Amino acid sequence: MLETSLPPPPWQDSTADPLRQLPNLQQFLDADPRPTFIVPVDPTAPVAFDISFGNHAFRRDGLDEQVLRATRTGKQFRAWSQAVLHWRSEYRFSGRIWTAFSITAKWKCIQATNVPVATQDKSSEPERPKSTDEAARKLEDARFANARVTGLYKMMNMSDVGNFEYSVHGTLLRANDSWYRLSLHPRSPALHQDFSFMDLVYPPDAALVLSQWNKLIQGIPLTFEMRWKNALYGIPHDEEVEDYQWILCACVPIQDSQGKVISIAGDTIDIGAQKRIQKQALQRAEALERARASERKFTRFALLAPVAIIVLDTKRRITYCNTRFFEMADHPPTQEFKKMDWHNFVYAKDYPIVDRQWATLVTAQELSQAVFRLQRTWADSDGISRQVWVESSVIPEFQDDGTVSSYLCVMTDISRFKWAEQVQKTRIEEALAAKRKHENFIDMTSHEMRNPLSAIIQSADSTIDSLKVVLSLVSQSHSGDPSIVQHTDTEIKQCLDSLHTIVSCSLHQKRVVDDILTLSKMDSNLMTIAPVRVEPCQVIAEAVHMFELECKKDGISLTFSEDPSVRQLRAEYVMMDPSRTLQILINLLTNAIKFTRDRPVRRIDVRVGASAEPPSSDSSSGISYASVTTDSTGLLENSEWGLGHPIYMWISCQDTGCGMSLEEQGNLFTRFTQATPRTHIRYGGSGLGLFISKKLTELQGGSIGVRSQSDVGSTFAFYVATRIAPPPTPIRLGTTKDSPLSWPVTVEYDTRRKKDQYSVLIVEDNLVNQKVLSQQLCKAGCEVYVSNHGAEALEFLRKTSYWAASKAGDVKPTSSTQLLDLSVILMDIEMPVMDGLTCTRKIRKYQESGDIVGHIPIMAVSANARSEQVSQARDAGMDDAISKPFRIPELMMKLEALVSGGGAILPSNQITGHA
Repeated sequence: MLETSLPPPPWQDSTADPLRQLPNLQQFLDADPRPTFIVPVDPTAPVAFDISFGNHAFRRDGLDEQVLRATRTGKQFRAWSQAVLHWRSEYRFSGRIWTAFSITAKWKCIQATNVPVATQDKSSEPERPKSTDEAARKLEDARFANARVTGLYKMMNMSDVGNFEYSVHGTLLRANDSWYRLSLHPRSPALHQDFSFMDLVYPPDAALVLSQWNKLIQGIPLTFEMRWKNALYGIPHDEEVEDYQWILCACVPIQDSQGKVISIAGDTIDIGAQKRIQKQALQRAEALERARASERKFTRFALLAPVAIIVLDTKRRITYCNTRFFEMADHPPTQEFKKMDWHNFVYAKDYPIVDRQWATLVTAQELSQAVFRLQRTWADSDGISRQVWVESSVIPEFQDDGTVSSYLCVMTDISRFKWAEQVQKTRIEEALAAKRKHENFIDMTSHEMRNPLSAIIQSADSTIDSLKVVLSLVSQSHSGDPSIVQHTDTEIKQCLDSLHTIVSCSLHQKRVVDDILTLSKMDSNLMTIAPVRVEPCQVIAEAVHMFELECKKDGISLTFSEDPSVRQLRAEYVMMDPSRTLQILINLLTNAIKFTRDRPVRRIDVRVGASAEPPSSDSSSGISYASVTTDSTGLLENSEWGLGHPIYMWISCQDTGCGMSLEEQGNLFTRFTQATPRTHIRYGGSGLGLFISKKLTELQGGSIGVRSQSDVGSTFAFYVATRIAPPPTPIRLGTTKDSPLSWPVTVEYDTRRKKDQYSVLIVEDNLVNQKVLSQQLCKAGCEVYVSNHGAEALEFLRKTSYWAASKAGDVKPTSSTQLLDLSVILMDIEMPVMDGLTCTRKIRKYQESGDIVGHIPIMAVSANARSEQVSQARDAGMDDAISKPFRIPELMMKLEALVSGGGAILPSNQITGHA
């Protein structure tokens, strides 16, 4: 307690006169009715707050507990109590007014009082100037001083350094904007009186700041670091995020002429960035120290390392290298490293690479890598001598002052990797070249086969139409010898029959060509599956509808039905490739018609359904599915298939044809193989259709099978993997970029009708095709113009109503010149002078520039049938495409749809996926 720590005064000496002995300090203070307590202080160092003594009135009212509470007011009162010079002469706390005084500079006595605060003494009025001149001079000096002070304040407000001034009582007198931004001090002057500078201090630094304040009050200028609370203090936040900010504070006491401290002024600046840099620098220093501790381990490792390790000085001289380097460089071992020259073992042509690496290393002072050759050679597996290739990685080593002391280089022999890379590159180039040759061969073969077929079919169709007209005219003639009329009629009918045979054989040849091209595409791994959102039942129904006319001619009953499983599994819309699927179905329908047309009972039933699991040979349907030989794992995992539930769509084609025995069924689905040798003799075919159908089902994650009985009929069925899709906005299948070009079926169209007359420009370099196609279109009621290549077509457009304005030097048609109408352009692809793709691009460019007004429909008419070529045509600006050979009814259906504004349609020759 206090009485043991304070020396007794002389009047408490026991040897003194008893009459003069006074009560001790504790007794004196206990008798005082005012609450009083004493705390230790130290003007030179922080000291912990401790109530060394509290009198009876202080303890009676429980004020000791209030002072020691961990509240904001309690903390501020304790800080005020221990201050050497108070920033307030009186302090309001717990409903009382407190004052304090020092005892021997080591103790502070704090006492509650009701004595009003003494008013400050009014300073004496300044002496009046003795003369008017002297008064004017002093006034001018005062104005000048005021201007300087005002300028100084403006400069401080513009500074990024926080500037402040506190009174000796702790009240903020002034501060610039930087101070307020840096601290959490309120800007309102009304709050300055009750806001202590201790409220800014981070609690762990409170004792330090209080100690520094006591020194400043004694007139000692100080510069010290401390922490202030930041905006995160007192609110929940991540523990890794600091809730304080580091501040560098430089303070000076402001003294009057008598040396009395009247205020404390200072500057503050945020040093958080420097503190973080110091922390990082310390971490780097520790890491460097650990690296040096590992140097001995590195030396031992370098001797056994399988890579070359070299240490170089800043002048590029070798100061150390391991044994592997001597072996790699084919250099005899030596300890005189600095005499070794890089040019003695680096391949001469790669000197610039090494020089650039060194220049980059010196400039950037960071890891640098390079690949170059050495003069040493090695022999590959073929005995060919090759240069040694190495990969060099160099990193600088730094001293404590940040300067580079040396460079560490590691070289790895990558000769065999380079050799393997070159071999692989060569093989890839060879494979790509072979693939290009293969594709070019396919394109050339397709072009040469399809062009004459188109002329043959169109010529036969034209002759058939002409003979029908002649036959009609002969039958209408009532004069002449009846025998001559009958003979003429017989000859014409024979010609018609022969021409029908020509058409049938040409179509058969086209099917064989298509099968061969598809097979070639499969062998080259060029066949792709392109899923789109479709209504499967509608697609199948439209395909079946295309064969109704042919079946009706042969007396075959053709029906289509939808299995209830489609609705049960909500498979009204699915993601699938309709082109590849219909290619399989049309092949099955073509076979069914071929094998049923000469049977006593002629019926073909097509049915479509859905299944949650892939159908198997063990199901009740009796279908025996062929074994799967193509891996389609992960087919539906691609994003283009969507996220719908996976299901399997199955399609069956049942006929009453000749049927097959079990032995004959075993030969199905094999390349170039038919059920029996007599099948080819009686029905024809190449033996590729079912094999291609099997491959197409497997590419789509499915399989194909058959159930057949001899002389009863056959049922072929296949299934493909799909995903359920939501109902889409109606689309036109023919507009997909991967839509194929051709498939031959019979289409009903009256070429003699002349309801609408179209003006058609044929751009074709083949004179035979020009002649045949022109004649057919003229018979169909079209007005036909012909150009031999793209350049002539562009010249022709200047004469049409589409040409609006001419460029500089062009001749604009006069008013006396009648502009030609144009409905559509039939554009060949492969032509001399200017090909069809280039011509189409120029036409679309003229449309954009305004030289051509409106959109000219352009249809590609070419023997190029691959889907990639179709995509190229569409990308060039063509609106639709049809592949040779084609028949005029098929062309007229597409032409009408295109001219009428309906866009590209999907007739019978564009749904099967033939390449």
